[in-house]
Amino acid sequence: MMPVSIGRPDETGRREERARRRPASATAAGLQRRPDRKPSRRSTQVRRNSLVVAWIMVAAVLAVLVIGGPLGSWGTWLPLHALMLGGIGSAITVWSAHFADTLLHRPALGGAALLDARLYAHGAGTALVLAGITANVSALAVAGVMIVALAALTGVLAIVVQYRRAVAPRLAALAIHYAVALTLLALGAALGYLTSWSESRGRAHLSDIFYVAHTTTMLLGFVGTTVLGTLTVLWPTMLRTKMEPEAPRWTTRGLPLLVTGTALVAASGLLAPLAALGAVVYLAGACGVIVPAVKTARRVPPTSFATASATAAVTWFLIGVVRIGTGIGFLALGGTGPADQAAAAREVIHGVRVLLAAGFALQILAGALSYLSPVMLGGGPATTRVTNAVMDRAAAYRVVAANACLALALLTVLPWEVRVSGAVTAGAIAAYVPIGMGLSVREVVVRAREKKRGAAVTIPGGSPAAARGASSSRMPVSSVRQPHPRAENGRRPAASQPPQPQESADE
Repeated sequence: MMPVSIGRPDETGRREERARRRPASATAAGLQRRPDRKPSRRSTQVRRNSLVVAWIMVAAVLAVLVIGGPLGSWGTWLPLHALMLGGIGSAITVWSAHFADTLLHRPALGGAALLDARLYAHGAGTALVLAGITANVSALAVAGVMIVALAALTGVLAIVVQYRRAVAPRLAALAIHYAVALTLLALGAALGYLTSWSESRGRAHLSDIFYVAHTTTMLLGFVGTTVLGTLTVLWPTMLRTKMEPEAPRWTTRGLPLLVTGTALVAASGLLAPLAALGAVVYLAGACGVIVPAVKTARRVPPTSFATASATAAVTWFLIGVVRIGTGIGFLALGGTGPADQAAAAREVIHGVRVLLAAGFALQILAGALSYLSPVMLGGGPATTRVTNAVMDRAAAYRVVAANACLALALLTVLPWEVRVSGAVTAGAIAAYVPIGMGLSVREVVVRAREKKRGAAVTIPGGSPAAARGASSSRMPVSSVRQPHPRAENGRRPAASQPPQPQESADE
């Protein structure tokens, strides 16, 4: 099986890096002109993921203000949508493009410029949606929904064109998950606006139907399809082992079941029994990913924070799907009318929002960032080992404590003070991920500076101009070129090979 490299620069990137290291030709004045540098892959990825982290921080601040009282009347809608649409949506926009490039071995349509445009458009659209719904300004909400949908559909077009040019047919089909997920994002955004629109006009029954469709389309469709498709490749990569041979085929065959199951659950606001059927179909599609993942985990147990966090996240996700299917499906046994069933279905979805948002979406994002951040930052094997250790500090404690506190927050039988305390504690523990990313960036920068200083002191070839600025006490003797002695016959002896600089362990 061909190994899949996650986050490594391609050959073009290596040629560009070597070209940047070559000195530019001298100008007429005899001075060297510094070549124009393009943004590095590291700085680009840090900038993009900083936007993701910023949305998560905004969601955290809003959650504190809602729980604390100043924004209590706004409810949990605002922080949840800042997290899901802003943070998770931005992360999927970035990393779906990255994994599509990896799977298809072809540059995406529009390249980095189009990806950045999509990312910023998604962020702007999200901000307009949040402002429009909160302030009850329909024009802002409509504009935001249209921008989010347009950015998503542009991503679909880019992936479809990229797929048609793919040169890796074995894994190429996995990229279709991203095109389907982005399509469901556009649909889910439209359903979200229809939910708010019908509610503002006093049509409660219609609002309940749209709410169930919107929430399940976004959580099971957009987020769930993306995560399950990505884990097929990312899971064995995080475990540093081979992919199960049947995994790509099973995942591809499971995609129609995921879409069908999402559609059935989304329609359960109209007919409650569809939720149970949809949950069964969806879980059958998920097994195409879960079964090979379990086989891989039996060979290489998940012990790092990234793998343990991903395991916990998928477990919460499966629990959420089962709760939706059974909770809404049992409503059909009550014999109530369609309006009452739709309202009850909305309450069932409302009860699992935090479970799916925090337990599943946020936790899978934390695990992915913990693994991908060292890969993204690079710096060589030695630096990567250090940044991995930073992201993995107290891994077992963080995973166990965060999930235990989340379970306390979800138990409705407990007093609200205990539940709030559990939620706050879980959030505080999860906050180490952005802190660890910052510490990793600092570590990479410090090591890069030390490496640069070392290269300036140890001067290969003994260039007189460069040697003048170097300290003789720190310069190796071997790095200075000595004059060749003359033989008795006046001829120069054969020159020895000039000393070569030792490669750093980070290269």
